[in-house]
Amino acid sequence: MQTTSQIKLCLAETRDAEDVARLVAASFAQYTPLIGKPPAPVLYDYAALVATGRVWLAVAGEELRGMIYSYAQEDGAVMLDVLAVSEAARGQGLAKRLVGQVENGARAEGARLVRVYTNAVMAGPQVLYPRLGYKETHRGESDGYMRIHYEKRL
Repeated sequence: MQTTSQIKLCLAETRDAEDVARLVAASFAQYTPLIGKPPAPVLYDYAALVATGRVWLAVAGEELRGMIYSYAQEDGAVMLDVLAVSEAARGQGLAKRLVGQVENGARAEGARLVRVYTNAVMAGPQVLYPRLGYKETHRGESDGYMRIHYEKRL
């Protein structure tokens, strides 16, 4: 078993887009029956997201273990949009490390706030984000999904 210190973080490259899409689909597959349709991140165009230069990967050797995607918002905040960790890497602190990467990048960009939302049926993120200092701001439907919104001041 790899420890998170043996997993390197790097920016995704064009050639990584298909692997990222597969990781996201596998990571979110458990939620499709609960939601009644694929979670929104499964439907994203990962080639386009990778091209933004804002997709970070967690790699152990040649194996993709996790990914995170964020983007700058018009008000100066950063939105953490997708976080996925492989089944093999869960419970090792990798999600925390990936979120930290986004937070450090947000600080470097001058952002003072990171936002994130999760589907209301996803129990794991509802534990993770508050543990990392994110405060729930509201709940509601958007884009056909029931979501819980969080933010963290940096």
